[in-house]
Amino acid sequence: MTDLQRNTLVWLTPQAWRVVHGQAWDALAQDLLRYWQTCHFPWVVARQRPGVAADAVCLGLPAPQHWGRRRLGTEVALDGIARQGQFPLLHEVAQSSLWGITAAPWLAQGADLAAQVRVFGSYGWQFMTGMPYVRPGSDLDLSVHVADLPAAVRALEWLAQTGDTGDKGIHGNGGDAERNAPLLPLRVDGEIVFAQGQALAWREMLLLRQGRARQALVKDRLDLRLLDWPGVVALAKAAAEPSLLPAPVQRLAAWA
Repeated sequence: MTDLQRNTLVWLTPQAWRVVHGQAWDALAQDLLRYWQTCHFPWVVARQRPGVAADAVCLGLPAPQHWGRRRLGTEVALDGIARQGQFPLLHEVAQSSLWGITAAPWLAQGADLAAQVRVFGSYGWQFMTGMPYVRPGSDLDLSVHVADLPAAVRALEWLAQTGDTGDKGIHGNGGDAERNAPLLPLRVDGEIVFAQGQALAWREMLLLRQGRARQALVKDRLDLRLLDWPGVVALAKAAAEPSLLPAPVQRLAAWA
């Protein structure tokens, strides 16, 4: 379990649940936790906080609207994880949503990418739990898992078709991109994720590639760092060889 990445879903053992319930929670949180355990719903792996033991993992639980969209956080021992899994695939969520019909051409292009596209955030949690998470204006949060830089660039081109990017560097004509964009009734957000779990917000990565930003934030379960475009290129090339990963350009200790 030491290779757990951000946004991995985990299900706890009964012993781990006893530890969680024994922590200091208010009445609303206690009610939520009892329900969560009864329904066998997962937690999600969060970024490791400073001072947390190496044999423990930080977890998050974003609650649905019934519990006021509370966000709970805890840490459990690695041996308290019974199993792990992933957020649903984009095509699964789209098939259960009205916007999936409108977005069919764009979704078909996504199916041809050398990438695995998953849905987290409100749409992902609502799909998994059947509980109300999505509100008017909720973003469609995607994690696009790629093996290398060419796959990441193709994913950026695909994501940029959703508009709201100011993108002229990829398409050559931002107006054409907007006119050809599918009429999605929601904003597409999320990140490009490399093989070792290093993730960049796709809009930030797009600006970086276009030369309209000097650096972009790269995050994984253990660290945050700022990289310029050559650093991202090196990161992508080294994704399959962790020992070659570039050193942080700037450690954001205040965010840890």
